[in-house]
Amino acid sequence: MSSDSFSSNRSSTLNKAALQKSFEKLASGVRITAASDDPAGLAIVAALDAVQVQLSAGSRNSGYASSALSVADSALAQVSNISVRLQELATQASNGTLSDEQRGALDQEFQQLTQEAQRIGASTEFNGQSLLSGSSLTVQVGTDGSSQSQISVGGVDLAGLLSSLTSSAINSVDGARNALAAISDFSSSVSSARADLGASDSRLLVAAENNAAALIPLAEAESRIMDVNVAEEAANLVRRKILDNQNAALGAQSTKLISSIALKLLS
Repeated sequence: MSSDSFSSNRSSTLNKAALQKSFEKLASGVRITAASDDPAGLAIVAALDAVQVQLSAGSRNSGYASSALSVADSALAQVSNISVRLQELATQASNGTLSDEQRGALDQEFQQLTQEAQRIGASTEFNGQSLLSGSSLTVQVGTDGSSQSQISVGGVDLAGLLSSLTSSAINSVDGARNALAAISDFSSSVSSARADLGASDSRLLVAAENNAAALIPLAEAESRIMDVNVAEEAANLVRRKILDNQNAALGAQSTKLISSIALKLLS
């Protein structure tokens, strides 16, 4: 085989491979269909993918934590309702016109409601995690293990807030009047705790929105690296088809010429 013929065959083989690659890129819509197409670009895309996955997971974590805070707030709302009833009972018991027996009946409800508030604090959980025992929840919202990627929420110690009420009794006028001050402080503490939960929930929402905003430029960067330029690749495809047809025509013509020479030699 002559060097010209070998060169022509090699050129045709390379062009067919390039033509197949163009088909693959246009069919898949991506510029990098194999690591050899752009090793550096593929490495960058892998890193971008990892960050996007982490940010998406961080947003989901924020959502889970927000749900936990909603559970905690609902429980505190019930405790707040209990504190309103306790104030009403203590106010009634402070009235000097009631008998000790009547105050005793009021105190029974007072003690039962106080115990119910304690039970709510001990039993309020989310996915097995106690929400009102004083322990905070650390939420991973960022992409690394630093404190800047984490948010601590919760930390309401309902038992501690109730400590001033557990020793209170309204079966006497003095006890009822002392209980009024304790209940007022407790009610304010519960309201403050609910406000803290609401602020934490708002922060989690902002963190999730920040992650969502960060995903947009990352996806755009990945697209610039990975997505095929359809117009450019279509032009390459046409050019390679023309070369392929040209190589096929030259090959046919060469075969015909060789056959003609062979016939003349044999005649």
